[in-house]
Amino acid sequence: MQKNNTETKTIKKIGKTTYEVVVHFNKNTTETMQDKLKRIMLREIESEKHQKNDKND
Repeated sequence: MQKNNTETKTIKKIGKTTYEVVVHFNKNTTETMQDKLKRIMLREIESEKHQKNDKND
């Protein structure tokens, strides 16, 4: 398997458990990280608004 230069590995030990997280990035994406974060935040805001409205009904 060929290694991709667009991956980052983080290792974190919490208590007796060691977590290894590997993050991969798509080189061919057209969406910037800023665009992606903005989209995620807007989706979360809309979700919270709908949950709040459902509780008030």
